[in-house]
Formats: sequence, structure tokens, C-alpha cells
Amino acid sequence: MSDLFFINTESREAARWLIDVSKSSICWSNRSAKALFSTEISKDRLLNSQLKNALIDKVQALTSLSPEREENLCWVIKCQDGRVLQCIGHRVHLGPGHLGVKVEAREMTSLVDMGSGQTIGSVDDEPYAHLDAFNLSYFRFDITGKCLRQSAQALTQFENVEEFKDLFAVSAMAPSVFGQLLTKGRISTDVRFLTKTGIHWCHIEGYKESAGDSFYLQVTDKQDIRLAEAELYRLKNYDSLTRLPNRESLYLKLDSQIAKVAQKDQSFGLLFIDLDGFKTVNDSFGHQVGDELLCGVARRIQGVLPRNTQLFRLGGDEFAILVEDILNDSNLIEVAQDVVSVSAQPYPVEDLEMLVTASVGISKYPDHGKSIDDLLKTSASAMCRSKALGYNNFCLYDNGMKQDYRAQLTLGGALRKAIEEEQFELYYQPKIRLSDELTVGAEALIRWIHPEHGMIPPDKFIPIAEETGLILPLGEWVIKRACHQLKEWREAGHPPISLSVNLSGRQFMQSDLVEMVRATLAETGVDPKYLELELTESMLMADAQQTIEKLHGFRKLGLTLSIDDFGTGYSSLAYLKKFPIQTLKIDRSFVSDLGIDADDDAIVKATIAMANSLNLKVIAEGVESRSQIDVLNDYQCEEVQGYLFAKPMNNIDFSSYLSAQSQNQYDLLAPVH
Repeated sequence: MSDLFFINTESREAARWLIDVSKSSICWSNRSAKALFSTEISKDRLLNSQLKNALIDKVQALTSLSPEREENLCWVIKCQDGRVLQCIGHRVHLGPGHLGVKVEAREMTSLVDMGSGQTIGSVDDEPYAHLDAFNLSYFRFDITGKCLRQSAQALTQFENVEEFKDLFAVSAMAPSVFGQLLTKGRISTDVRFLTKTGIHWCHIEGYKESAGDSFYLQVTDKQDIRLAEAELYRLKNYDSLTRLPNRESLYLKLDSQIAKVAQKDQSFGLLFIDLDGFKTVNDSFGHQVGDELLCGVARRIQGVLPRNTQLFRLGGDEFAILVEDILNDSNLIEVAQDVVSVSAQPYPVEDLEMLVTASVGISKYPDHGKSIDDLLKTSASAMCRSKALGYNNFCLYDNGMKQDYRAQLTLGGALRKAIEEEQFELYYQPKIRLSDELTVGAEALIRWIHPEHGMIPPDKFIPIAEETGLILPLGEWVIKRACHQLKEWREAGHPPISLSVNLSGRQFMQSDLVEMVRATLAETGVDPKYLELELTESMLMADAQQTIEKLHGFRKLGLTLSIDDFGTGYSSLAYLKKFPIQTLKIDRSFVSDLGIDADDDAIVKATIAMANSLNLKVIAEGVESRSQIDVLNDYQCEEVQGYLFAKPMNNIDFSSYLSAQSQNQYDLLAPVH
């Protein structure tokens, strides 16, 4: 029964054969097998002689075994396209005295994938000797740790490996790894090995042979990857000018600090610092003098900070200080007083004495905010109050510093009415494919057309929508309007393009979001591949496991998923590989100074290279000049959007834009008479 199930079950992923050993032919194979193993089968479906002889010998040897001792067959082949594939075969009875083998094959990424099955198809007694041809670095050791064999690639990578411990840069690490191999039978981890070119991080995968008298170890050098990850982390998390941790690092630190003290009834403080008069220095003496001044300020502030504090540069002339383990407000006030005092002293810069002061705002967790955003808002509000009271000052936040909520409440009431009356309109900004500069998509951007006040920008009403919960019906309206727009463009005869919609954090956590999108797609008849959802890094990392499940729900619908403003959040590379996303959007803050700022160039280049290695498409937003296009082309960026090509347009203007694009393309393709 199981053999018939094997034959009649088509798998899109696994390649499957049924081999008649006595006739040396293929009784049955699925489409995947026909595509993958064409080199192993002749046109009349006969096996090549090497595989035929190996199979016959192996199957005949198995006939002497009792059913409970029966083994699997295992061998490796190399396809014409260079992939190494592992075949696992099981003995099948095709009739009285009639033997066969059913085979399932998959791509092999390591020796561990091969399990403990035996290999065939090799003339060497050493089971994995044929892997030398594939430039794999592997070793075979006995259970005492003595090296029995190493591949040709291993010989070029390591020298004088007589014992297992000879591989390790720190020999004290060897016993624990060796012990795990002996007790658990396999291992997969990163270690530091001593290679011919120095100490390198390597990934090892190993397993003990079924006989128990030896084990195999495959080694993959990861030094370049480790260095690239470290450099990318530095570029992303540290300010290139002052070498201080940047805004992204502050978010990470605040996140961990909140988690640390939330259950312990403890407090910590956040100081927001803005330099007074810095813009005047920058405008009068140039950015070079301004940069030197910023470095001097950073060094001076760091020099007076007590332990359990950390200084961050947020950007421009803004800094922040995290003060851990405070007992009362006086601890924070003392730090602020020292910062204000030391900042006011003259700075010698290029034979001049520059004078800038600092305005400091103080907030405390949890009194003034229980989230990262709340703490930043309250400390910034306190800083603004200190400036209002006179520069070179500090101020501790209190509830009297809240913004005028009357206006916000009024706007909030109007927002609720606007949703009911659909006072909103979607604008569309084109996405351009760089290879031919054709429009291949657009981003939907919401606009509020107020009957009295005219157009209200999103940054005025989106925060209120988030706070009041109105973002949920508003977000649902945007998704439905976008799908209906795709339908209208299709019915108007426009060429198909993708349309992306931004999701807010609160909207993404909506339990029935996937079902709502599914119902909308079904109602409009829109092909899901043309709808793209854009999410931020911080949104994805809020609950990584729940995020993965929801993203897979969207992918099952056939939607495209994108990380918006990549580089401004704090996603890890480990989770980036697990998220089923297709696109990264590089934030405009990194694009604006391309070709001017070497650090921005490095970040963009590293991000695109990383995305390409993960088979992700890259879109750069905020493109406004041809020089930026030249750099992005050099870095192999696929798509861009920005004012260089088009500003966001309402539906009427965007439809005209699409028609003009189609006509231009037709004119280019039309034959010349």
C-alpha cells in the first residue's frame, strides 16, 4: 500500500523514481525527477552502467537482511547545473523475485544532510571520497580524535591536523565539541579554527557513523561573512563622525532596559540634548568646522558622565543620554547640570574659540513614559521647554508640558467623521525599474481632503489615528481602495503594475487582518501578486514569532511583502532570513547623500549586496538626482522611487501618467517606416 502511495503521489518539491533493478530501467518517475536527473537516464529510460551495477550489488546485499535490519540506500550525484543532490532509496518488491528501488532526492547542503546512510556509485572505499571533486572541506576522525582522512580542500585550508584538537584556535574548546559529537552523534555550530591564513570563524557540521567507530566533520569558512556582518552592524548602529552609538542603538538599548526594569519596580532616565547655536556655526564656518565641533562636544560630555550612563548621537546636533539604575530625580538632575556646565565652555576649533551651549530635557521611566516613543517624546518636550526658558538650561518633564490636546481632540473628532464620509484620497508615486526606467509599480499614499482646511498631511492625522484606534478602519479603507484602484486600472486597459500599501504597527497586530485582505481580493478579483504590503523593521521585530506566522498567512494569499525604511529599525539578520519577504526599501535618509557621504554609500552598498545574497529585491526611495541613479546602478539596485521621476499623484493624474508611459513605450517599439 505504501509503495502504491509513493508512485501515485506527485510532489512539486521532491524528485521521485521507481527503479526496476533487474531490467535496469525506470518504471516510473515524476516531473521533478525527469528534470533533475536527465543525465542519469538515457532516452529509453535505461540507467547508466555505473549506477546500474552499484544498485544491483547493493539491493542483492540487502536481501540477506531481516526486515527490522533493513537499511536505506544513499548516494550522491552532481547535476549539470552544478547542484549536489542526495538520493535516498528504499527496497521495493515488485513481484516474486522481482526487486526494485524507490528513490527520493533533494538538494544537499552539507554532509549532515546525508545522514548515516551508505553511499554507492563510488569506486573509492572511503564513503565520501568523491566529494573531493566538489571542493568540500571535510575530515574523518576515530573516536579517540585521531584524524583518519581529510579531503583535498581541507588539506589546502588546514595543515598538520593529526588530532581533532589541532583544528581549534583555542584548544580548550575541543573537548566540549568532541564530547557532544560522541554523546549526541551530531553537531552544528560556529567555532574559531586555526587555518593556514590565520584564525577564522568556521561553521562545522558533523555526525558519528552508524558503526560508532568514527565521525565526519564538514568545515565551512565563515570569516568573510562574520567580518561583513560586523562591518554592516557598525555602519548601521554607530555614528560615523563621533563614533558614538546612534539612534538605532538607542532604540535597542531602551528596549532591553525597559524589559529589564519593567518587573522590578525600578526606574531609569533619558536625557535629550540639543545644542544651542550650532546651526549658526555650521552656516558661518562650514560643515568641516561643525563636524569638529560636534566631536569636541561628544568627547567633553563623555568625560563627565558617571558609570551606568551611555551617550548616543541621534543625528545633527542632537544627543541622548541613558541613565540606568537611578534612585530619584536628583540623580538625573546632577547629570544634566554637568552636561550643561561642561558644554558651555569654549571649544578651540581651527585657531578659533567656538561657543555653543546645550539645552537638556529629562524624562524618567515609568513616570513619564512606558514605551520608547513616549520617553523620547517627553524628554524632547522637556528639552523644548528648557529652550523656551532660556538656552543653556535643563528641564525635568511634567504633565504641564503636554502639547495642546484640545487641537488634537478636535482633529480626532473630525477624523472620525472623515472616515465615515470618506474624505480621503489615495495618491500614487511611481516605482521605476532602473534597467529600462519603466514604471512597474506604485506606492499608495493617503491624503485627507478636509472640506474646510483643505489637504491635511499624514504626519498630522496618522499619529492621532494610531492613538485613538481609528487607524484600524482607516487602514482597512486604504487596502480596499487600493484593490479597487487596481481593478479600475485593469478595466481601463492600463498595463498591469504592482501597488504597495503601508501597514501601521497597530493595524498589523489586528487579528483578522489576513482574512480581511483575502476577502477584499476575492471581492475585487485582483490578482494577489499585484498587491504589496509594506512593513517597518520595528513592527516586524515586536513579536517575531507571531510576525512570521502572519507573514506566511499573507504569502499563502500570494501577496508580495516588503520591509519599508530598511536600515532605520533594528531587525536582526537571523530573523531577516526567516521572514518570508521579497523586497527591501532603503530609507531616503541613506539615499539623500549618495555619492557625497562615504558612510551612506557603504551602508547602501552593503544592504544591496546582502539583499541580493538573500534573493531579495531592493527599492531605493527618495531619489532626486541622476548622480544618485548612477551610484544605485553601480550597486545593482533594481527599482527606485522619488521626485526625480514623479511626485505622488491623484488617480486622474496617475492614470494620465500611465497612458503616457504606455504610449512612449509603444512609440519606442513601433517599427520605423
